[in-house]
Amino acid sequence: AAPARPAAGDGFLDLVNSVRAAAGSPPVAHDARLAGAAREHAGMMARGGRLGVEGVDGVSVHQRVVAAGYPYLTVGEHLVSGPLTVDRFVDHCLRHDAARRTVCDPSFTHAAVGSCDGSGDLYWTALWASPLTPDGLSRTTGEVIELTNRERARAGLPPLSHDPLLTAAAQAHSADMVARDFYSHTAPDGGRPWDRAAAAGSARRTIGENIACGQRSAAEVVQGWMNSPGHRANILKAGFTHIGVGFAGGGRAGTYWTQLFGG
Repeated sequence: AAPARPAAGDGFLDLVNSVRAAAGSPPVAHDARLAGAAREHAGMMARGGRLGVEGVDGVSVHQRVVAAGYPYLTVGEHLVSGPLTVDRFVDHCLRHDAARRTVCDPSFTHAAVGSCDGSGDLYWTALWASPLTPDGLSRTTGEVIELTNRERARAGLPPLSHDPLLTAAAQAHSADMVARDFYSHTAPDGGRPWDRAAAAGSARRTIGENIACGQRSAAEVVQGWMNSPGHRANILKAGFTHIGVGFAGGGRAGTYWTQLFGG
């Protein structure tokens, strides 16, 4: 579905784009797919009488975005109850530092808002996203490799080389975690990292894997791995010489990352 103009009288974009302009960020455009997902999620929160990334139907807001036909590279959400008008909703978001950062994030290109009345409370969902493109995916996974190699350089280790076969296996695992709704090094059919590497055609003798979910940027995910002893050990393992990185948006956590190492 193609992006569409917001409904007449919807002042959401005017409000948020004014704030973005003041912060030096480009404007966001309305997207009908995001609007549909936002309305649906607001309705589910109203039906359940509570805020949550997952609705009473067991579907996450991120799953709704992908199901609406918007595969994304970056995503953000505001889930709020109480404000009675869109300007009060936006004002509420701007009073919180993390929410304001989302409003002003220059990586987002589209946004939409939806609301639904539930037992006297108005429930709001605002969605922010940029679409998944081959170039965007390549930039993001390349940034993960660059940041990983910076950590290795600090430790006096040589950089890892990009490996297309490990990349294919890592990307397939991230996509599989979204598609089959799991988060593990072991797939539902029992496949392990070395199985996936071999299936992609890799002949690397030593294989290691880091996975993560929920992080919204390459910098955030690499920092998270470096703060975890087991993941850090993979990144700084001297015996690894090559790397592939995968990323997929959707699922319950919103983002799924895979690093596959080979030596």
